[in-house]
Amino acid sequence: MQSTSHPAFLRRPHLIIGWALLAAVPVAYIATKIFAASRNIVFWDEFDTALDLILRINAGADWSELLQRFVAVNNEHRMVTSRLLFATSYWLTGTVNFHVIGAIGNLFLVGSCAALIWAVAGWEKRLRLGVVLAFLMFQLEHFENFLWSGASIDHFQVVLLGLAAIVALARGTARGVGVAAGLGLLATFTLAHGCLVWPVGACLLWHQRRWRQLQVWVGSGAVTLVLFLWGFQFNPGHHLSEITWSSATVVVRYWLALLGGPMTLGDAGFGPFPGLLLLVGLGGLAARGALTREPVAMFGALFAVGSLALVAFGRAEIAGTEINSRYMVLGAVAWALLIFMLIEAGTQPAKPFLLLTCLLPALVAFNIGANVKFTPLAEGFVEIRDRAATRFKQYGEDGRGIARLHPREKHADTLLKLAADRGVYQLPRVSNEAEFPAAQPSTRIVHHVDENIVNERAVTIGGWGMLPGRVSKRGQVYVVLRSEKTQLIFSTVTLQRPDVATAYKEPKWRLSGFRAVITRPRLPAENFTIGVLIDDGDTAEFVMTNNQILLAPGGAADAMRTGNSE
Repeated sequence: MQSTSHPAFLRRPHLIIGWALLAAVPVAYIATKIFAASRNIVFWDEFDTALDLILRINAGADWSELLQRFVAVNNEHRMVTSRLLFATSYWLTGTVNFHVIGAIGNLFLVGSCAALIWAVAGWEKRLRLGVVLAFLMFQLEHFENFLWSGASIDHFQVVLLGLAAIVALARGTARGVGVAAGLGLLATFTLAHGCLVWPVGACLLWHQRRWRQLQVWVGSGAVTLVLFLWGFQFNPGHHLSEITWSSATVVVRYWLALLGGPMTLGDAGFGPFPGLLLLVGLGGLAARGALTREPVAMFGALFAVGSLALVAFGRAEIAGTEINSRYMVLGAVAWALLIFMLIEAGTQPAKPFLLLTCLLPALVAFNIGANVKFTPLAEGFVEIRDRAATRFKQYGEDGRGIARLHPREKHADTLLKLAADRGVYQLPRVSNEAEFPAAQPSTRIVHHVDENIVNERAVTIGGWGMLPGRVSKRGQVYVVLRSEKTQLIFSTVTLQRPDVATAYKEPKWRLSGFRAVITRPRLPAENFTIGVLIDDGDTAEFVMTNNQILLAPGGAADAMRTGNSE
């Protein structure tokens, strides 16, 4: 038989494509979660950082006032970049869209991973790093950042800016130093721990003995930090105590918990142990020459570690034993880079994916475990926001249910009314009209309407609906309104109903709850019977109930109230 080199040649591209597709799986999964949860809803911090800002711009604020607002200190941060993003959105479109803002925030994390992957040479090496980043970064430990634009903008952006600055510095060119200085400036004025890019960058330049560029870097950093600290003040509510042995111990322990938190799935009690292991691992790699072999990965990990030290100093006393989801991204970055460097240290060119293959089951188990652990928290966060929005649409006031759009009394009411009057922003509809011409009557839908409220503003219909043996999914339940003349179908907001799942002994039905809020002008003055429709993907089926809403003249709509779950 005559040998040929073609099979060996074909195996390499197939292997590369296979690993690339594998890395895309966790990214695609998180993308579906983000898409399902995305809302154009202003929520908590965004009232002040976004809505209030663009209202002042709309009212004609001059550049002096805008500059003061852009650089104002908020909880020890100067969030200039995110404020500029909100302002730019208004200048370009006349409004702000939190769908878009959230997408941009999540793309910052994608950009961080892309910058790290681009910085290493060779497709095999890039794939090894890409797979590790995919399974450690794209999981629901970071649900707060992934699902809330108010967090993702700042906490993903500062990671991108800090890591990209290190990538630029590591290129070893004068232009790279200039680009890195610009990115460092933006990182500093994104979140306070962006300041760590300056000492970490200085260590990189010192290690590489680039003395002239080090002088430029230190000078740029000094000017930036002076500007950052000019007029700086601590939030008195954070109760930052004097530095004592006791307070330092609290900070160090919380820092170690933040470092180890990603590996313990957010358990702060055990977090310090893997946190200490992370530091030992980085120290061992540094001693074995990783600062020279892998400068981007090593100094990128040091940036994440140092950033969490600053976070721990500012948050240890108010966080207690809790590790906020928004800070987990920095620990995950450090762990991903540590694991990558360990793989690189043991990888043989003849077997480029052997170690990664051995590690893959652990990466997959971690990713799945994190998603399982944090799915309820992620769904709870989405539900709090949705419940607050539905009650506001129902009553025109914040705080009428168990959740609020903003914690301060009347603050959301005032800003939302002003924004709507000026055409700057309006809370979107909760329920939209839909069409299912092929929907069929069903006898198998399990359903109940436990909320049927009509007031001067809106009609609210809530309850639960599910199919036997099927997993309830977000967005699959619709409300049918049928009168003698009209049939209308409206989408609903999905609500968790663990009580229903428990009562029916069917855990698949935890997301079976629904609520529709339809403003009165959108409905004709007719009497409607309420139905429940479930879109199961390939088919749609519905069942009509005995519940009614009476909107015809002389009806008793305002008196109809068959329960309010809140």
